[in-house]
Amino acid sequence: MKSLIRHIIFTAPIVFILCIVVAHADTTPCTTSSTNCFQSPTGIMSFQNFIAAAMSAMVKISLPIITVFIVYSGFLFVTAQGRPAQLETARRNFFYSVLGALLILAAWVLANLIGSTVTQLLG
Repeated sequence: MKSLIRHIIFTAPIVFILCIVVAHADTTPCTTSSTNCFQSPTGIMSFQNFIAAAMSAMVKISLPIITVFIVYSGFLFVTAQGRPAQLETARRNFFYSVLGALLILAAWVLANLIGSTVTQLLG
């Protein structure tokens, strides 16, 4: 459990930074006369749309997982029955579950803000 939480805590900032780096990539639209144009089978034709879709998928996948962790921490609170060591474990589990949810939400919001700003700047 601790290694999973550590993995989430160390992975979230890396994903966040990668989203910022990719959002600043070349965003020129593809035309039929372009020779260096990537034709996406998904229909996503710009990096902003790809990042928005990836972040949306990440949020949709992670929210049920976070919900399970929060319910599990509630279960830990109930089964602690006033024992200080187990209450501390339950508090820590709840804290990291909420922290993970906030990090994912912040990454999603920031990626959408950066994507919309780049779209407005480039037209």
